[in-house]
Amino acid sequence: MVLEGTTVACRVRLFKDDLERALRVEAKDSALKITESNRSDSLFGRYFARAMRLSADGRPIALRVTDSGTEKDEAAQEVVWYVLEGAVAAPVKRLTVLDGLLFEYFRDQQNILLLLRLPEDQRQTLYFVASDPREQGLSF
Repeated sequence: MVLEGTTVACRVRLFKDDLERALRVEAKDSALKITESNRSDSLFGRYFARAMRLSADGRPIALRVTDSGTEKDEAAQEVVWYVLEGAVAAPVKRLTVLDGLLFEYFRDQQNILLLLRLPEDQRQTLYFVASDPREQGLSF
């Protein structure tokens, strides 16, 4: 996630088979498949809005999918990625996050959020686990 002025941008990466499981439930379509030409951007955006809570200075942050694609990770597993972007009224002083993506499907799910705040080049890492789903906050 990048915070720069009033812009918030995220790049989310998920294993394709895990994501398809979540999006099938979201779409109520057991045959849903993510393909190179159809990565279900709007469906993922809806799932993301439900599973990921973000707020800046106490106000919810709304993000929308602006790009997506697929790639292979180091172990040759297929990964789907999405870029989501949004704006806030003023530069963020306090960010609160709960990254609950895939928590409802995998009891051992672990999510890592790398945060970069520009132009200060401040970097922080947040770690979320399904067994202890709590919001975490950062102040700048």
